[in-house]
Amino acid sequence: MPIALVTALISAGGLILGSVIGAICSWFISKFSLNEQKRIQKENLTYQQQCKCQEKYINASIIRLDFCNAIYQSIRYLQKEEKYSFYSSIPIYKEYHKIVASLCDEYSLKELSYIYQLYGVLEECSKMVEFYWKSGSSDNIALRNSYRNVLEKIYGDNYLKVLSKNIDDISYKELYSDSLMKDGYRYILKSLDKICEIEHE
Repeated sequence: MPIALVTALISAGGLILGSVIGAICSWFISKFSLNEQKRIQKENLTYQQQCKCQEKYINASIIRLDFCNAIYQSIRYLQKEEKYSFYSSIPIYKEYHKIVASLCDEYSLKELSYIYQLYGVLEECSKMVEFYWKSGSSDNIALRNSYRNVLEKIYGDNYLKVLSKNIDDISYKELYSDSLMKDGYRYILKSLDKICEIEHE
C-alpha cells in the first residue's frame, strides 16, 4: 500500500476519531451544564419559597401582635379608665397594607377586608391617643370612644361582657377561642396563629 494512501487514511482516521471524541466531550459538557442549570434553578426556587414562607411568618406575627395588643390595651383602659395617669397607646405597623397584601393567598377578599377594616379602626384610635397625649388634653369621652370602637369592631354588642374578664389572665389562644368574639375575627386570629406555628414545625 502506498505510503501516501496510508498517511491519508491515518489522517482521516485521526480526524474522525477527533470529531467523535469532540462530540462525546461536547455531549458530556452540555449534559453537565444542563444538570447544573437545573440544580441551580431548583435551589433558587427552594430559596425563594423559603423567603416567601419567612416573610409570611413575619407578617402574620406582626398582624397578630397588633391585633392582640389592641384588644388587651383597649380592655385595660376601659376597665381602669379612672386610674390611668397616662394614655395607653395602640402602636401599629404603619405600612400595614403591605403586610396584609403578602397574605392574599391565605385569605379570601372578604377576610382581607376584615383585616383592613380593623387596621383602619386601630389607626384612628392610635392617632387619637397620640393627639391627646401630645396636647395634654384630658377628653376622656373621646378616648373612651376610641378604645370602645376597637372592641366593638371585634366583639360587636358583646364588648361590654368582655370588660368583665381579667384580661391579664387570658392567653392569646383563649382570646381567639372566646365565643364572644365575632366569627370572622375569631377565624382570622386563629389562622394567624396557625401560620406562625407552621413556620416553627
